[in-house]
Order: sequence, then structure tokens, then C-alpha cells
Amino acid sequence: MTPLPQPTVQQAIEVLADRDEFKVIVQFVREERERFFADLRQCVETNEVMKIAGSIATLDELLTLLSAE
Repeated sequence: MTPLPQPTVQQAIEVLADRDEFKVIVQFVREERERFFADLRQCVETNEVMKIAGSIATLDELLTLLSAE
């Protein structure tokens, strides 16, 4: 029996993009990104800034991936 091909991440996102549940997840990621920006404004140590900047960059990449284009 030949296995069915697995969809790519981009194909899966395109299928899910119109679902309300998917939109809730994307909105949550956006809100977390904004929360990290708020945390960034309160940082006093370089290590804190670097850690939060890394988290923001990760969420930016995730939002880019989740944007079906």
C-alpha cells in the first residue's frame, strides 16, 4: 500500500487559514508579541533585552509562516 503524501506546512496553513480556531491562534501570537514589546520597554539589563528581542524575532518568524501567501 502506497502511503499518502503528507501536506506541507504551507498547504496546511492555506487549508486552515479561514477557520476561526486558526484565527484565534494567530491573534494570540500577535498579542504575545505585543506583550514582549511592553516587557522590552521595562528591561534594565542587556541579557533581558537580548532574551526578549529573541522572543520577538521568533514570534515574527512564526507570524510570517502563519500568513498564508
